Amino acid sequence: MPFARCYMCKNACGIITSIEGKTVRVAPNKNHPQPGICGRGAAGPFLLTHPDRLKSPLIRQGDTLVPTTWDKALDIVVKYLKELLDEDHPEYLAITFHDYGKELLERFAALYGTPNLIGHESVCHGPRTVASELVLGTEGPRSVDPDYPNAKFIVFIGRNPLEGIVPDIVRRIDEGRKKGLRIAVLDPRKSAIVERYAERWIPIRPGTDTAFLLSVIYYMIKNDMYDKDFLLKYTNASLLVYEDDLTSTGVYSERLLDEKVINGKKAVTVFSLLEREGEKVYPRLQQITGVSYDDVKYVAENLWLNRPAAAIDDGWHTSFSNDSTYTWMAAFTINAMIGNIDKKGGLIIAKKAEVKVYEKSNVKAPRIDRIRYPLTYAAFQEVYRAILTGSPYPIKALMVVGTNLDGRDPNSEFVRRALKAVDFLVVVDVMPSDVTEYADVVLAESTYFERDELPLPVGWTLDNWIDIHQKTVDPLYDTKPLWWILLELEHRLGLSNATFEDLEEMILKQLNVDRKELSEKGCVRIPEEIYEVYPYKKPLRTPSGKIEIFSRTLRKYGYYPIPTYIEKNIMPRATDEFFLTTGHTLYHTQDSITFDIPTLIKLAPDNPVMISKNKALQLGIRDGDEVEVISLTTGQRVRCKVKVSDGIRDDTVFTYFGFGRHSKGERIAYGHGFDVNSLISEQITDPVSGSVAQSLNIVKIRPLR
Repeated sequence: MPFARCYMCKNACGIITSIEGKTVRVAPNKNHPQPGICGRGAAGPFLLTHPDRLKSPLIRQGDTLVPTTWDKALDIVVKYLKELLDEDHPEYLAITFHDYGKELLERFAALYGTPNLIGHESVCHGPRTVASELVLGTEGPRSVDPDYPNAKFIVFIGRNPLEGIVPDIVRRIDEGRKKGLRIAVLDPRKSAIVERYAERWIPIRPGTDTAFLLSVIYYMIKNDMYDKDFLLKYTNASLLVYEDDLTSTGVYSERLLDEKVINGKKAVTVFSLLEREGEKVYPRLQQITGVSYDDVKYVAENLWLNRPAAAIDDGWHTSFSNDSTYTWMAAFTINAMIGNIDKKGGLIIAKKAEVKVYEKSNVKAPRIDRIRYPLTYAAFQEVYRAILTGSPYPIKALMVVGTNLDGRDPNSEFVRRALKAVDFLVVVDVMPSDVTEYADVVLAESTYFERDELPLPVGWTLDNWIDIHQKTVDPLYDTKPLWWILLELEHRLGLSNATFEDLEEMILKQLNVDRKELSEKGCVRIPEEIYEVYPYKKPLRTPSGKIEIFSRTLRKYGYYPIPTYIEKNIMPRATDEFFLTTGHTLYHTQDSITFDIPTLIKLAPDNPVMISKNKALQLGIRDGDEVEVISLTTGQRVRCKVKVSDGIRDDTVFTYFGFGRHSKGERIAYGHGFDVNSLISEQITDPVSGSVAQSLNIVKIRPLR
């Protein structure tokens, strides 16, 4: 039975596949460090014989995409990409994807010479990832994770692992709960994790998480609830900073709360500045956030009393507000205040290996989104702007790999204008998503049952595991794996002569893993210490090697260098106006492969707008009514059904994203639900991370009956 990764979302859980007659079956690989099958994964085998799947390469002829040969499709792609190389402007090509294929795409972009490999993070984990880089020197959500099985108390902020699901994370949370783990959730909506697990739901006003966390910090400082020894030794909390311009003196105090005169100027410690930031918002906590002082007390005291086996969860979908980077800087700071970094039951820096499948980079130009947002992890809306305006330089070609841009990015009309305007669009996918409607060339990828993959580090695990992915069946149609497509482009463009086996060998050498053992077991653990490694035995990858509550990097680029709350004038101002919030449904991803599966669309056929019982009564709306939702930021209007609930704030509505497909190629998905991205502006952003402030969009709701 082949060892495989489930690719029905990008979490790549460990599975075993088998063939019974003509049927492919999937089961969790219980020997894998990240086992699991959710509803999406169980439905995966349907992709093989799905009537709508892409069965061959396609090229555009007039208004129609028609089947063609691989040679002809690749010749067209290579011709256009070669023209950009001949013009010495490889940066005019942008590539976007959603996690899957990252290593291969990094290689192709580096060899081709484009810096513009830019993912989905501006509408997902961008703020927490930039904050994690600044404070801890780590990267995305897979690089840091709470030790759920051994934790005693965890606070989740806007995260709902029971719907934005990684089965093994849910399993680990359940393991912790059996040992007494208690959970609190900060969220405007009573999500599934609140309903099933939470001891306390804190229904915070959208966009105010930073103010709440700074209030927690202030309460903890005032009540001497912080690990002095940890902060003095492993953070820059005692660094003295000039008060007038917030530049570093380079001098550390022996006390956390201190001020001195250095070079004739007043200097204060970073911890003192942090206390002041809390003091700015604490007196106005209820006015800003809508939650109580008892909520602050509850969170602070439970974190402190359960230390170090307590944590503020590191988050995932965090692109909510224009100060979300500071939200997560504050969250990581609180974790440092209780001394839980790399401690059993605390916030663990994952010990995963890193792999790289190229040796040199031909990139010369600056990445286009980092011209406006120099610290961003990804701000793909800048690519659309460059397509439409030619500034700061033009994007003439776009390669979209396994991601549906209409279902992903804000302001759908803006996205579609850019897709229509780009000179050349090539799409690599398994299903005909919305974005294929605009493509010049579509390169049909094999399903994950029909392709081998490179050995890679396992994603959601704290220790260091490597796994493999073996194909179950030969391709049923004229489709190819992503690795074959990219290597073929490299060969035809004269960039390399590498083979799949060359890349596989490169990875195995970097990881020092035996090929035979990996093939026999499906996954191999590389022995590593899990606890008390960073920053105790090894420095962090921050400029100082310490946890940086004060970021010299932020100061260098002109940003405020410690967590601060940005005051907002965006709010509902009439009875029928609301903050719009969004999230994952359990049954779908926002990409192309789940919405067109009959069993999944039957379980989640649409995305009604959730509204509180109180507001529904005021507006004369009943459960199941059809309403018109009007965005005050984009001006777009949609029609949808309403779900009336007592589990959401009166000033907030919620819906699931990813619905509203307009590609008739996905015949099952077409016409189900509405496109929430049409209501969300790409203009309201976090200036540090470049992420979209998705929860700062105001909508009007009007009954239609």
